[in-house]
Amino acid sequence: MVGHSEYDFGGESTIVTGSTSGIGRGIAQVLAAADANVVVNSRTEADVRETASHLDNLGTGEIVGVPADLSDASAIDDLVESAIASFDEIDLLVNNAAVWPMETEMIAADLEDWDYTMNANVRAQFYASKLVANHMIDEDIEGCLINVTSQTGDRRTGNRGIYGVSNSSVNGLTWRMAGELAEHGIRMNAVSTDLTDTRQVRLEARQEAKTTDTTESDVVDEWASELPLGRMGHPSDLADAVLFLASDRAEYVVGTILRVAGGGNLK
Repeated sequence: MVGHSEYDFGGESTIVTGSTSGIGRGIAQVLAAADANVVVNSRTEADVRETASHLDNLGTGEIVGVPADLSDASAIDDLVESAIASFDEIDLLVNNAAVWPMETEMIAADLEDWDYTMNANVRAQFYASKLVANHMIDEDIEGCLINVTSQTGDRRTGNRGIYGVSNSSVNGLTWRMAGELAEHGIRMNAVSTDLTDTRQVRLEARQEAKTTDTTESDVVDEWASELPLGRMGHPSDLADAVLFLASDRAEYVVGTILRVAGGGNLK
């Protein structure tokens, strides 16, 4: 590699949704290590408490845990209000929380699958962004909003039906909302991932291993070998992209979907 970057988020206050495991936890961890104040969030209070305790010693910022199910709009209200009450202002929102329905064909899904996925993966990102952006405008904060999406949002086929549609919607939300917010000095962008080492991916690998008489590691290695870089992504890869987009190094980057996919975006 060429070059080396270090980031200082001291004095900056952030919300990272869905941040007690996987990609979200990785993002919250690097922000905490860079001295940011961080609101940690998931649906489960015990997970929030454990994660906040773990991150509390990484940097000089304050870590606050707020449990909230983001498929519920009133819970998003509470999350944003709690963050503002804790830190006075919010400088960065990372919309990471999402659900991953397991249906293989869209015609096999029902309206409940559709509503739950779109509410959690799209409506929640829109509504949280709306609330935080209005706060930034009212307080004259030139902050950042970053959405987490995936390569399923770019692909036209595959077995991620409703999930893929939800990510296509997040991509559209990023472009449209970024254009409106830029005049206020607020930058919205997104990071898009492919195969990343998360609990969900490991679960799917275990399920496939049972049907193919192999091991979870064998399945993961096979999936990773199909990517141009030949390895699975790590939460830290996405976290590094978030740090860049939220920093002054990216002050002229607006409405961009940064593909952090090991070349999976080329498929």
